[in-house]
Amino acid sequence: MKMRLLPALAVLSITQAGCTSTGGSVGAGAGAGAGSSAAATVLPPTEARSRLEANRWELVYWEGTPVPHGDNGEPVILTFAEGRVSGHAGCNRMMAGYELGPEAGRIAVKAPVTTRMACEEGRMAFEAAFTKAFGAATAVRFEGTHLHLDSPGVPSLKFHLRELQGR
Repeated sequence: MKMRLLPALAVLSITQAGCTSTGGSVGAGAGAGAGSSAAATVLPPTEARSRLEANRWELVYWEGTPVPHGDNGEPVILTFAEGRVSGHAGCNRMMAGYELGPEAGRIAVKAPVTTRMACEEGRMAFEAAFTKAFGAATAVRFEGTHLHLDSPGVPSLKFHLRELQGR
């Protein structure tokens, strides 16, 4: 009986060891060319700023919320540069300040505002909810070609890397 338990315990301990995280970088696939199957990576502020500012970011998933794209509306695409973020929020242009750090994986979005064009009611409701969720973001992490912005009590905003235009 003891001989049968030893292999099972060895497999269990190996499985547990593979699921343990020590914080910081959880995976190695944070490069711009990495696939989306990479584990999430938390970067120090200077590296996170470089990664954010080297790309545009399109919102592709927000749990429980249909994300605008194609026939469903213009996509939400953000560009980060020199402590500012700008882009399209679903109906209007959006602008905000942002600050990374002091710890790795931390972000503070400052005073997001949008222009005031009228759009269909559903798009305006989405934009108001998105702007509020984006403004509440406190954590930033990268997973392959994806950017995740997290806030307490709000589903994560998941963006996909898009090439920066005009540079």
